[in-house]
Amino acid sequence: MGRIGVAIKNWSDMDPHLLLLLFLPALIFESAFNSDWHIFKVEFGQVLIMAGPMLLGSTYLSALMMRYILGYTDEGVEDDKKFSWTASLLYGSIISATDPVAVVCLLKELGASKRLATMIEGESLFNDGTAMVVFLVLLDIIEGKELTIMDIVLKFARLSFGGPVLGILGGMIVSAILRRIHNNAVLECNTTVFAAYLVFFVAESTDLHVSGILAIVALGLYMTGTGKTRISAESEHSIHHVWGYIGFVAETMIFILSGIIMG
Repeated sequence: MGRIGVAIKNWSDMDPHLLLLLFLPALIFESAFNSDWHIFKVEFGQVLIMAGPMLLGSTYLSALMMRYILGYTDEGVEDDKKFSWTASLLYGSIISATDPVAVVCLLKELGASKRLATMIEGESLFNDGTAMVVFLVLLDIIEGKELTIMDIVLKFARLSFGGPVLGILGGMIVSAILRRIHNNAVLECNTTVFAAYLVFFVAESTDLHVSGILAIVALGLYMTGTGKTRISAESEHSIHHVWGYIGFVAETMIFILSGIIMG
């Protein structure tokens, strides 16, 4: 296919960290920023239950399935083919992350209540962050790092709570900046885009080492609850349209890249 084939090959060999940096801030912030804050507050308790204890339960049950139903164990096999209990839990954390895009679209077409759609979408936002935290903790154990119970608890707490704190601080700074901008839709939109990517980069690629996903979720929810009041009335409609388009492009590119890599 000439240059198109070369481009497809380059895309298929993309560094995973670059993939996350390009698409995760856009997808997560757009979903959180366009959610209904008042409905989300009502559903917040159920969202936390589904994204916390329910995800941990799903991870554990998936690990049980791998070992006792599918037979992936470390008994009676060669060293390079062993599948330890920790590896089963790691696999469980990967497949426990949900993608509600198709479900939410279907609920909207069927005219289902907005509370149900908000609960599913909100659960997905926190679910992704929790699954990533569990994955990172288990990955350290599999890589052979000597971790005590206290080390695991502290790492889990830093990732789980450090990300939201960073996101809220970022939201406060962005709100203060937006308050000083009046009737400039381009500048206000650029501020939100820059903030989403900067917060994710600071969380994931600096010495803070907190959850970038949870940081973006907190930033988006802070902006939809408080930050929107700092956006000019004339610019709010344009900003929502721009973020809707960014989310659509990001989702489309993710599915295209998945097909290229798997193909």
